[in-house]
Parts: sequence; structure tokens; C-alpha cells
Amino acid sequence: MAADIWVINVLGIVFAIVAALLIIIKILPRIRDIADPILGNDEAINGLMSLLVILVYILLFVGIINLIKNIDNPYLNYVSVLDPGVNLFVSLLPYFKWLIFALALGLAAKYIKKN
Repeated sequence: MAADIWVINVLGIVFAIVAALLIIIKILPRIRDIADPILGNDEAINGLMSLLVILVYILLFVGIINLIKNIDNPYLNYVSVLDPGVNLFVSLLPYFKWLIFALALGLAAKYIKKN
């Protein structure tokens, strides 16, 4: 029974890493392609993409920490020391969402005003 929990959580970690890589490699370039004609500024697009990559890394980190905590091992339970930092990241996620939204709206308004 304990081996099942280990295998399930380790496979969950592996699949979470694969999903994050797919998002970064396949989906974010598509977002860049969509944002390029709208924003038209390479520096703004690079900044937006950097924020999105950081967001993916934060979500991956939070998911991995949660999967590690699911494994019932006295040594792996020390990962709970990271909980205050993880909670800080999770509490910042809504602000990241609104920041990215506001930046995209501002840059789109600037682009529309220019044309």
C-alpha cells in the first residue's frame, strides 16, 4: 500500500513537470504569436512572457510540494517547512493575474491609440 502511494505521487510529479514543459514549449509561444501583432513591442512581449513562465514555475512548485507532502514518510514531511513560502506564492497568484491582465490591456490600448 505504501509503495502505491510512492509510485502515484512520483508519477504525478513527473507528469506535472512534463505538463509544465509542454506549456512553456508549446503554449506560451502561441501566446507570444497572438500578442505580437496586438502589442507590437518586443520588450513588452518579453516581459509578459517572463511573467507567464514565472507563473508556470510557481504553479509547478506548489503542485510538487503538495505531491511530496502526500507521501507518508517522516523525512519527506520536513517539506512542510516550505509551507509559509508556498502560501506566500499562492497568495500572490491573484495579483499576478490582475497585473498581467492590466499590462495586456494597457499595451493593447497603447497599440490601438497609435493606429
